[in-house]
Amino acid sequence: MLIFTHGSKLKRANWAVFPIVRELRRRTGNDCIVPCFMELGRPDIPTAVRKLVGRGCNHLYGYALFLAPGKHLSQTIPNIICETLRNNPDVTWEIGGPMMDDPGLTDLVEQRLSRLLPDNQAIA
Repeated sequence: MLIFTHGSKLKRANWAVFPIVRELRRRTGNDCIVPCFMELGRPDIPTAVRKLVGRGCNHLYGYALFLAPGKHLSQTIPNIICETLRNNPDVTWEIGGPMMDDPGLTDLVEQRLSRLLPDNQAIA
């Protein structure tokens, strides 16, 4: 499994994905979950793909920590994966939808907004 994000010039922003991956590994018992970055971070997507293929993975699942279904999720990242797997035609892959597709996202936004408001003030 690839957990990828865009990547940032700010190292602190890139580091945020690593605890998520560690916790996913712990919860699932699956150590074939790797973080990667489209750009500006390491490991990059091709490095992560090669790592998983080298470990014998023949189907890759990708999940993007992207909010909306933009060009990177629909074109850039699939192109990177296809190019990386060009010499591995037996390896298949798929990418899950963006975070915006998850109905739980509204709950998360509401929780975060509630933390910003004074006690007992409703979100209106």
